[in-house]
Amino acid sequence: FTRRQAAAIAVNAEFVLGKYKPLDRKRQLDEKTRKAVRAAHRRLFRASSLSQQGAEHIPEEAGAKMRAYVSEVDGTIQPYSLTIPKIYDPAMPWPLIVTLHGHGWFRPFQGHPAPANVGAFCLAPTGRGATDYRELGEQDVLRCIAEVKRDFHIDDDRVYVRGGSMGGTGAWHLGTHYADQFAGILPVCGNADNQAWTKRWGWNREFPGRFDGLRHWIQEGHTSRASAMNLLNLPAYAIHGSGDVIVPPEHSRHMVAELRALGAPVEYREFPNKGHGGLPGHAIEQGLGWLCAQPRIPFPKRVRWKADRMRHGKAYWLRLEQKQRPAAFSEIDAEVVDRTHVTIKTGNLRAFSLQRLAPLFDPAKPLFLQIDGERVIFPPARGDAPAWVQLRRVPDLGWRDAARLAEPPPALRKRAWLEGPISEALLQPFVLVQGTKSQDELTNKLWQQEADLFRNEWKRRNIAPCLRVKDSELTDEIAADRNLVLLGGPRANSVAARLASQLPLDEMLAPLRGREVLAPGSGLSEPRLEAADVGYFLVYPNPEHPDRLIVLWQANGPAAIHQGWGRFGNWFNWGVYDSRKYFDYAVYDARSASPETLLLLGWFGTDWSVRNGVSRIGVDALRDGMDPQHFPPYETVPKEGATVRLFDLRPSRIDQMRGAIGLGRIFQGQPLPESIGVRAPTVLEYPLDGTFRKLTTGVALLNGPETYTCHARKGEKVRFKVKGDGKVLAEIVVSWAAPVQVLEANLTGVRKLVLEAHPAGGPAWLHAGAGWVKPMLTR
Repeated sequence: FTRRQAAAIAVNAEFVLGKYKPLDRKRQLDEKTRKAVRAAHRRLFRASSLSQQGAEHIPEEAGAKMRAYVSEVDGTIQPYSLTIPKIYDPAMPWPLIVTLHGHGWFRPFQGHPAPANVGAFCLAPTGRGATDYRELGEQDVLRCIAEVKRDFHIDDDRVYVRGGSMGGTGAWHLGTHYADQFAGILPVCGNADNQAWTKRWGWNREFPGRFDGLRHWIQEGHTSRASAMNLLNLPAYAIHGSGDVIVPPEHSRHMVAELRALGAPVEYREFPNKGHGGLPGHAIEQGLGWLCAQPRIPFPKRVRWKADRMRHGKAYWLRLEQKQRPAAFSEIDAEVVDRTHVTIKTGNLRAFSLQRLAPLFDPAKPLFLQIDGERVIFPPARGDAPAWVQLRRVPDLGWRDAARLAEPPPALRKRAWLEGPISEALLQPFVLVQGTKSQDELTNKLWQQEADLFRNEWKRRNIAPCLRVKDSELTDEIAADRNLVLLGGPRANSVAARLASQLPLDEMLAPLRGREVLAPGSGLSEPRLEAADVGYFLVYPNPEHPDRLIVLWQANGPAAIHQGWGRFGNWFNWGVYDSRKYFDYAVYDARSASPETLLLLGWFGTDWSVRNGVSRIGVDALRDGMDPQHFPPYETVPKEGATVRLFDLRPSRIDQMRGAIGLGRIFQGQPLPESIGVRAPTVLEYPLDGTFRKLTTGVALLNGPETYTCHARKGEKVRFKVKGDGKVLAEIVVSWAAPVQVLEANLTGVRKLVLEAHPAGGPAWLHAGAGWVKPMLTR
């Protein structure tokens, strides 16, 4: 087998099994289905045999082809769908139309079958499911395009991206991040401006005491409108319905207004009284026709570019490479005056490179750069001169040709793929390193459970679990090739113990030293950093392999470990970004939920120092409004007592798609005494002993105060369901018409209790908080 052929055969087999379910003994297959399964089996068996014999091509299904690649990030097999023109001639270059599917949660094989357009290849990536085509979803699209270009003669000047709903969002994102790789984009009803949510629904409004500046910067990093200047040379044809209440038309209107003000090539069609669908069939055809008539500009004379991550810093003949300050965008505006002169203005840049391309510059003559009012001269290019030349800003001296500087740039500096925040470490090959060395048995068990939770969620979103090893199993060979996510600090994880002295932990924690607080539940004062409910996260270059990152998660005790990874990063009312670690480091305790209620959060400077970074200490007034996250003391039900509060019993299984469950508080952290705050869909399992008669509980919809103005939430409904040993014992649907109800279930003889909360009305992707209110087990 070749790796690629084996991946394609595997996903095709999975697709057939999932579509027809021939292994389901309860399913009766009709003759038509049996024929389809037998035909697929024969084709895949033949393909497998030919692949083992070294055949270059293997049989594929008619119509859209299901293909796949193996991801270097996590080793998963990622499928994509491709339609090949019937008259394909490899002697000539062909256009490629990339179609991005809408929000379909994390179902497999989304986008298949790819659409068919006469005279063009049509590619439909899965984009790793509901990712808005960002992060891993973005990488998936680029990889799929590369796979198609590897196999077929694709015209680089005719690669187009289109999509509707979340696919439209992805078209905007990919265009603003990689404008030089495409000839045009066609976003339909796409999310393009977070401010549209704020103005229409009141999402993420500013509140007194909040870190609004940091929140704004993070949100702007998610919105294409903030980087609209990147589309100065990329044609965009946007379509929206004026009556869209899922993604309001202000998204497209704001984006188009920005592009028109910039003088970018853009067309906009808004259809009156049309919603989030039902647009005229000819709309897409007209959009594609307009795009195909626009010539791609591979060597634009003026480039404007804005980037938050340096991995998004490549812009035609420019490459942004290092910021001056963290937690802020970098910008560049460069214009070719003639073949020997360029004028450049920069913002928040310490280093960038310029490519001396023959279509723009005369290699036989010096190149004069006017940068922020300073002049830098490059001599005529020699035959062995590098295609890219780098410029660095030197303190007190200004911009200089990096090749002429006496000292090379410091090895420890933030750059593409090595700049944080924590979530960025999961976009390259990584491995979970589970701590096993604690002297406390419960601590070791909780670290294993957290690793299981992480891997289960990774499987939900990415087809298969990520790689995990125990600290005693980590080899230098693995560490050299992967980022490390260390579960457990020096007392629990032997790898963390080896590396901790080489990390800037003392400087990071310095703002909190000497502070005392009341320990939760004890009423006693204790040093904050020594409290059992305190933990911290940080990302930093691996001291032993400085081109790789480590993520260190340290927790002082069980209360800080339990559900710790999922508690933070759920800040923007949009499930795609839940549990995202937007920071380089953070210190938390049981009251922490939002950025303002963390004890400390920060971003290292671009030299990876604390001194030159940005940090914030939590706001006491807001922290006081949060109840501590409760740590359930019981792993199994106590043998004595007539009643047991369910929130005192640790679930044997937690399955919540978005973040951690709240114990003694709602999902967003506000008080909910003796209760369990969830965010549907959620499934919780508890081990019982068969001695309880009943469960009595309130059930409620519970949103944080900043979500009240969102009219789309008025249609929310959640189905609460109680199961015992696999049987439904009680259920009820709760809506905002009567948001608090009571549920009672007979538990006689039950040994496995399951509580489920699922969206039953309104947009499922939008649901916020719900709760099991004071659930009580009675014998």
